[in-house]
Amino acid sequence: MINIKYTQNFYTNQKNLKRIIESINLHSCDTVIDIGAGEGVITKELVKHCDNVIAYELDPKYFDILEKNFKDNHTVVLRNEDFLTSTLPNKEYKVFANIPFSLTSDIINKITETDSKLVEAYLFVQKESAERYTGIYKNTQISTILSSSYNLIVTKNFDRRDFNPIPNVDIVLLRITKKNNPEKEFELYRDFITYVFNQINSSVLETFKKLFTFNQLKYIKENLKKNGYNIPSDIPSQYYLEIFKYFKANGVNYRKRVDGYYTKHINKHLGREKINRTRIKG
Repeated sequence: MINIKYTQNFYTNQKNLKRIIESINLHSCDTVIDIGAGEGVITKELVKHCDNVIAYELDPKYFDILEKNFKDNHTVVLRNEDFLTSTLPNKEYKVFANIPFSLTSDIINKITETDSKLVEAYLFVQKESAERYTGIYKNTQISTILSSSYNLIVTKNFDRRDFNPIPNVDIVLLRITKKNNPEKEFELYRDFITYVFNQINSSVLETFKKLFTFNQLKYIKENLKKNGYNIPSDIPSQYYLEIFKYFKANGVNYRKRVDGYYTKHINKHLGREKINRTRIKG
């Protein structure tokens, strides 16, 4: 039996899907991944533009349909496995997928990992999730982290009636593209941002006192006060990148204060989820 968290709302407006895929930057030489392919509605459109499409479908029922629909198509690689535990291509690739909404964070984390060769992704996601990743209304920890290496924008709002079953939330198309000059020390930046966002202090300046020298703090404090930056989410991503340059120059002792903080934070969060799931089952 397939875990309920892998179920999804399938997109049924084929005409609109065709228009969307025709409008994006796909080439015959591209490797494109479809996650949660279902019966292959998206896969069918992708193979019209690309010679190397990889379609993941975990549910055996849908995978059987996929095999029948693409048995004579040698441009498609079908994988009846969990995308989250699969090995990503070791060459540049793109993603176009209507993913299970409950797995949005896990999927985005995987395709944006340090060694990922992702060039561009188009994901059907819940509007609320897209806002968190793009930082449209307020910078978040994840939007700040990803903005160092990726551009994230919403390119389309979908009609709920075009999904089966019809979702009770708004769905949008989230575009993720790799920047031309991404932050080279992405893991350290990720640790730095996670540390800043998860300290319990009266203000973000109190956190910065642990990460910057006295002389650096004079200029940072002045800028925070001038712009009214009091908490981590007040600070624009661009300014984080600016002060991160100074942090990197501060030496090993400063780096040790944040080293591995992202992984510790994720493991702690997963531990809480496990406890909550156990309580629910009980």
